Amino acid sequence: MGWAMAAKQSFKSPPRGIRNHNPGNIDRVPGVRWQGQASNQSSDSRFVVFTSARWGIRAIARVLIAYQDKRRAKDGSRIDSVQEIIDRWAPPHENNTRAYAKEVAKALGKAVVDESVDVYDYHTMHALVVAIIRHENGTQPYSNDEIESGLALAGITRYMGGAA
Repeated sequence: MGWAMAAKQSFKSPPRGIRNHNPGNIDRVPGVRWQGQASNQSSDSRFVVFTSARWGIRAIARVLIAYQDKRRAKDGSRIDSVQEIIDRWAPPHENNTRAYAKEVAKALGKAVVDESVDVYDYHTMHALVVAIIRHENGTQPYSNDEIESGLALAGITRYMGGAA
């Protein structure tokens, strides 16, 4: 690659989720405040802006936990398959959820529909968060330590047992 092309690429702005320290592109909801949310939200009209990536990573994990514990899939069952998680995370009216779910399932080594996903399992949550970040931003720029830090803030650590 020539120097002109390299110079042009180096000035490209990072993806929105990375700029906002919100790598899951979590929507802002009136009345909902997140730990680690920046006091100034004016830089993005739609998505939450966090003070650092670890808080955005924590938010991804907390949303996924809420899906599994408190929300229901379209058929009324627990949200516990990759397809059900992605249908909820990335609504079909905005996303190609089939392709998104297929990519995430591959990263987890799981079936898209017929296999349960336990978000309280550290390795599952880690892989799920990394796959979501990669899909939402086209890249996954965070170190393992940054991912682990965000997951720990959400109560998910590699040393924990099963669900509490």
